[in-house]
Amino acid sequence: MGSAEIATVRWGALNSQASLYGTALTLEVSGAVRLANRLMPSGTTIQEWYSFTRYQSVRDIPALPLLHSGKTYRIEPAIEASPAGSVIFEVRCFDRFDVLLRADVLHPPSYAFEYPADCHHYTIRLMNGGCDELRFTSFSLLEVDDRGDR
Repeated sequence: MGSAEIATVRWGALNSQASLYGTALTLEVSGAVRLANRLMPSGTTIQEWYSFTRYQSVRDIPALPLLHSGKTYRIEPAIEASPAGSVIFEVRCFDRFDVLLRADVLHPPSYAFEYPADCHHYTIRLMNGGCDELRFTSFSLLEVDDRGDR
């Protein structure tokens, strides 16, 4: 019923897919990111991380580790959001032809998901769920040992 941390993911480079028009974005010395935008609509992608990239097109390496098929994982964010609980994680799983197999929208407090058997790569999106301001430090990705820990 325990969990084992397999990765700690930080903000990284700004993602070209994120539409942050009108956002005040500050990178702190500690590596944390402070973001403020009271007019950002809910459902907007704030940042996205990848387990697979085509280096020639994005010039960046994957930020996410490889996962095991059929296993359950949990995201533990180190995020301060205003209002509290107003950020959403979306895990998108793709096959080897880049076809979307599954999209799990994870709301607080449970950020658990199962990695599909035929998945080749995945992305994790941090999305606005009514958030005005946030301070993002990192998130931990944990492998859940027992389904009862969900």
